[in-house]
Amino acid sequence: MILILYVDDACIISHSKSKIQKEISSLQEDYNLTDDGELQDYIGTRFQRHTNGSITLTQPRMIERFLAIVGLDSTDTHIKLHDTPANTILQDNPVAKPRLQTWHYRSAVGCLSYIQSIVRPDITFSVQQCTRFCNNPNRDHEEAVKRIGRYLLKTKTQGLVLNPDKSRGLECHVDADFAGAWTKHSYLDPLSCHSRTGFMISYAGCPILWKSKVQSLIALSTTEAEYIALSSALREVIAIIHLLEDLKQHAFPLHASTPIIKCRTFEDNMSCVKMANNHKTRPRTKHLAIRLHHFRSHIVKKTITVEYISTKEQLADIFTKPLPKHQFCKLRNPIMSWKT
Repeated sequence: MILILYVDDACIISHSKSKIQKEISSLQEDYNLTDDGELQDYIGTRFQRHTNGSITLTQPRMIERFLAIVGLDSTDTHIKLHDTPANTILQDNPVAKPRLQTWHYRSAVGCLSYIQSIVRPDITFSVQQCTRFCNNPNRDHEEAVKRIGRYLLKTKTQGLVLNPDKSRGLECHVDADFAGAWTKHSYLDPLSCHSRTGFMISYAGCPILWKSKVQSLIALSTTEAEYIALSSALREVIAIIHLLEDLKQHAFPLHASTPIIKCRTFEDNMSCVKMANNHKTRPRTKHLAIRLHHFRSHIVKKTITVEYISTKEQLADIFTKPLPKHQFCKLRNPIMSWKT
């Protein structure tokens, strides 16, 4: 049994409804609490169960709150909508035009950060771009936030669909964009030469953790940027492997598992795959710090495998750069389990 408690809201997870009811009755002997029945809403997230066993997670109230902050009326049928949440990489341009509107940029981005972290991985890259400029946003950043709003306005009734596939266990898709923010006009911004890491970890085909972030180290090649991203993603993977092993030891049923919890990791850079699987020192990679090689023992024990996947099929590509509509939808739909 798992008890999740957030301030005064709690939910209990178990494979036995009778155990849940027994625990609730026991808690009611000592605390003044109410039983609201099957989980439907929890800290702003709405849970909708379907007859095929899938669950849709949405956050309609938080999206409406964000739209109100930026002045987008959800009932206005004349508002221009967008098919993608981002179309460019944002820069810190000191000569950019100032903002036109007065809504609170930081509050809007805060709402977006909460939404993307729980139910909308499809906007993670675009939101993380905007968070970098909370201290001094310009008109480009303002327009980028409103573009996300116009995308959400078109898809506000949709959310993350969890449709477990018991034939699949722990999987990780990881990608990097090598110095993607660098242009000849951005030389004054030291962060423009940093690459971006993007990854998604899923269990039984359901996304459980995703991230898009600028790398703290400066990569000297595409392979190095990919390897830094792989190392960052596998830190999270190793922690999840330990968590799943603990759950198994406490007899919590894990249907999509093997006797030893393993993780398949997908990478679209062949040089990075070879470096992860073949632990030799090479002239162009001998400078890499030991901190990046922390997962190699798991490769040897085969609890983690790193496999090649084509860039067009790399789901993590959506977390590293703005994509054209066709490719964005191609990657978004399997992540979100959307049909269109």
